[in-house]
Amino acid sequence: MPATNEHKMLDTASKISPDPSPSTPSVPPRLLGFYAIAAVSTAVGISVVFILNVFTPLDYVSQRFAFWVDKDRVDFLHSLLRNIIGLSVICLLPIAGIYRVLSPVRRYLNLIREGSSPSLELADLARRRTVNLPFVFTPVGLAMWMVIPAAFIIPFHYIYESDIHTSVFLSSRAAMVGLIASTISFFFLERHSRRVLIPYFFPQGRLSELKRTAQLGISRRILLLYMGGTLVPLIILLSTLFMLQFEVADSTLSAVAYGRGIFIFCIALCAYSFFSALRLNKLVGSSVAKPLRQMLKVVDQVRSGDYAPRVQVVSNDEIGELGDAFNEMIHGLADRERLRKAFGKYVNPEIRDEILSGRIPLQGERREATMMFTDLRSFTPFVENNQPEVVIAGMRAYFTAMHRVIRQHQGVVLQFVGDEIEAAFGVPVPYSDHADQAMRAALAMRTALDELNRERAAKGLASFSHGVGLHSGPVLAGNSGSEEQSAYALIGDTVNVASRIQNMSKNLEWDVLASRETISRLSFNCPAEEIGPREVKGYSKPVVIYKVVG
Repeated sequence: MPATNEHKMLDTASKISPDPSPSTPSVPPRLLGFYAIAAVSTAVGISVVFILNVFTPLDYVSQRFAFWVDKDRVDFLHSLLRNIIGLSVICLLPIAGIYRVLSPVRRYLNLIREGSSPSLELADLARRRTVNLPFVFTPVGLAMWMVIPAAFIIPFHYIYESDIHTSVFLSSRAAMVGLIASTISFFFLERHSRRVLIPYFFPQGRLSELKRTAQLGISRRILLLYMGGTLVPLIILLSTLFMLQFEVADSTLSAVAYGRGIFIFCIALCAYSFFSALRLNKLVGSSVAKPLRQMLKVVDQVRSGDYAPRVQVVSNDEIGELGDAFNEMIHGLADRERLRKAFGKYVNPEIRDEILSGRIPLQGERREATMMFTDLRSFTPFVENNQPEVVIAGMRAYFTAMHRVIRQHQGVVLQFVGDEIEAAFGVPVPYSDHADQAMRAALAMRTALDELNRERAAKGLASFSHGVGLHSGPVLAGNSGSEEQSAYALIGDTVNVASRIQNMSKNLEWDVLASRETISRLSFNCPAEEIGPREVKGYSKPVVIYKVVG
């Protein structure tokens, strides 16, 4: 079955939403690593049992191992060969066990490689077995460690007439070594599964949503680390010393040899405890720290504005649930950013940010600002003489050029009405040189219009001309409209006067006009000619108007 169909089937089985996820391998993974872990962990455990037995100063043990390493070369080689064959046979048992445990996963992957479509039941079973793999195999391996030593050592009581207590002790100690080996193999299997199987079966995480799966939390991981690295080796040491005290009276070893034997055994056990604890500490620490480091890496990417990355969730414990929640949070932030950008296309970004942050009071607030109104000249004939598509394209080109200039000078376009632009400087984000910025914007708009007209002339289109009116003063800024739908707006005489000044530019046949209130606030020398006071409709006193020349 193609990889895409496979992933669709997996998503259906787990009901995972199609959020972005870390990349997953398209080729079904191999399972050889799991067999190697089962075999190697068993071989190492048996080797440790052998070493501990060799260094245990028991007459029973020394006699048995003396037989195995007989001075006769032929007997020695035969003994070595028997032990190698025995070790190989024993290592086949955990391989058979892991083979059986991986059965549903193996059947699913084989069907994928053959191009067949596994059933949803098999897919669900394979996914659950992937999560439960360490939990299913570890008890099987631990049972082997309890049964096999008993099967091999206790019969020695009858064959070599050893003390029954010694046989039980050696069998129990082998089981305790097996407990450490099983704990280490648990974390090895978990780590290999997180690298190979879980990213394949769970490309979008959400392992905690899968039912009938086992879970190992952080506190229990620490408990296993303590048990395998400290508690069990301590029990082995104490039980060995306890057993040896009953052998002192009947031992044929000298006191010096006996004490040296105990000392060497303690060194061997401490060495094993040290390396097993070191390995467990690394495995447990990595199982916790690695996902957290990956989360921090994604945090840095999200902080920089990249919302595409996702945390690769590989567990169903607290860290896995945190990773799922983190991915949901990133998805929400991405949606919010998309809405924010879409909102910014209809509302000026500064206004958008003020609205989203809740800093714009419903009752409005008084601000000092400079208002700007622009209007295209002879626009009605232009509309009558051109197709609607041409008119819309011309208006869009003009508005884009003017809007870009206004934005470059910290201005805010409040609205586009017909062929008119209403803009403000100094609101909603206040700054003191709003008159300077508005005047520089008006002069730059003159240049931008010339450039636009050159482009239109090259295409055989009619040129545009416009009028600009500027006025500075107090405004009331806030949300207006109904309770169901509101809009950011500026209200006051300053807004009305700026609009009237723009209307005067038609009769005065000049493109940029400004009031004395605006000219007086400028911090730079801007050539302007005073026209004198003019009556403004709706305003009680005359307004001194200036033609902006340079």
